[in-house]
Amino acid sequence: MVNLVDFHTHSLISDGSCSPTEVVQAAFKNNVKALSLTDHDSISGILEANIASKKYGINFIPGIEISALYPDGRMLHILGLGMDINNVNFLNPYIKMKKAREESLPITLKYLKYKHNLSIDINILKEKKLDEFISRHDIHKYLIDNNICNNSKLIWNTYLDPIPYGKNELIPIEEAINMINKSGGVSILAHYNNRNGFSNINKSKVEEHIKYLISLGLRGIEKYYPTFNDDDYRFVDYLIKKYKLIPSGGTDFHGSYRPNNDIGIGNGTFAVPYEVFYNIKNY
Repeated sequence: MVNLVDFHTHSLISDGSCSPTEVVQAAFKNNVKALSLTDHDSISGILEANIASKKYGINFIPGIEISALYPDGRMLHILGLGMDINNVNFLNPYIKMKKAREESLPITLKYLKYKHNLSIDINILKEKKLDEFISRHDIHKYLIDNNICNNSKLIWNTYLDPIPYGKNELIPIEEAINMINKSGGVSILAHYNNRNGFSNINKSKVEEHIKYLISLGLRGIEKYYPTFNDDDYRFVDYLIKKYKLIPSGGTDFHGSYRPNNDIGIGNGTFAVPYEVFYNIKNY
């Protein structure tokens, strides 16, 4: 059996259905030998996932997926792999971002009440918080746990994503890249062509954006992603070779919230070669 890599996974601490330990157990079951937990804007599951990975003999790399503000106003997802999460270059901007999101949550709840007639007690969110700071991910879990909406994608597309982020909630793209790089990590552009990437843009324009990100310090790009077609793979491979980017990849595993997308294998035909682990580990 081929040894697999998955450097794009989510637990219930952000918007997945599995605990960090359950993510590792699922990885072990599918012969994933190198793993990163990359929860959205959170490192709270790293310790648990690392402990579980040691138990199951999996090479674990600390990770995060940061929602960052691009100069044209779009949100990009930047993966951080292998950074020292206790390094002040990472920790200081991380805490600043988390505090800003918690402080803006009452405004988010007012929006949900006004727009969707949803009444959510912030004290309940605080009691059951998944992270050091409460955030939109706690609202996501609340809506599912209380059977208000059981469709994770619908929750984000209909209820949460349309709400504008406040000041300081989204880290500027340069700061996101720097906080990863300066703490010993590798900054990776996730899923370049989805809605939190450069969707609906021709490839020559995408290349210009990639060149700009590289000028800010971007070190890699996801080459392996479950929804990529052959054209996507060719384009990303072209970027990697031309600009000497580090290739990464993963399933974007969310547990039961994304059916037919199992950790390490996607729909059964997906795989990230093990050399991806060595390239990132030895960078």
